[in-house]
Amino acid sequence: MHIAPTELILGIMIKLQDIPFVLPLAEWVWGGDASESVSPELCLDLFPFFNRGCLSQLITKALGIAIILGACLNKAPIMMNMLKSESAAGFSRMGMYSETLVYANAASYAFLEGHPLTAYGENLALLLQDFILIYLIWKFTNNPSVTVQEKMAVAVAAVAYLIGVFQMLPDEMRYTLQASNGAIMIYSKGVQVRETYQIKHTGAQSIVTSSLNLVGGIVRIFTTLKETGEKTCCYVVI
Repeated sequence: MHIAPTELILGIMIKLQDIPFVLPLAEWVWGGDASESVSPELCLDLFPFFNRGCLSQLITKALGIAIILGACLNKAPIMMNMLKSESAAGFSRMGMYSETLVYANAASYAFLEGHPLTAYGENLALLLQDFILIYLIWKFTNNPSVTVQEKMAVAVAAVAYLIGVFQMLPDEMRYTLQASNGAIMIYSKGVQVRETYQIKHTGAQSIVTSSLNLVGGIVRIFTTLKETGEKTCCYVVI
């Protein structure tokens, strides 16, 4: 019996939706942007000949995942340089503390606003890596300036931040988390530039990490606007 190509394709589409986990995955990709031209069922029916809306949302999700995966290894070159040289030369501790605050603010704001993880997950990955870098800086700083009091102050500040942001910050004031990041970033980069100028070299810093930050930041502008529908800048430290 002869089967027309369109009937064959339609049969494949029906089977595609019956595959376990395919529909939940489609809900994750297209469910948040449901409209007349975009919905999980419609986009599955159109596969692989997506319309503009389905394709745009799919690309956005894919880019978001790619950014998060890239961010998971973003600081690895710096860590390797630091472990190899057993030195934290070239790093400003205040610059690192304030950079960590930028990532924390961006992740906290997105989480509280209910944005999808693909819109801010890299901030969580970078935040965790900054914690590791701070530990390595404390370990390899070859002077007595890293005191027990400084470490305790950082720990207390971290706890106070969590309580303040997630328990005490009013909903109408959440925007301050993002709004403050510009000034914090300028300070962070400023003290790091001063540190580099003073010692006349970049120490364990890595051009690979800086390049990844630049590329990821440019792409994240697009994905943030697409996934959250907000014209809020995504702060990425470069």
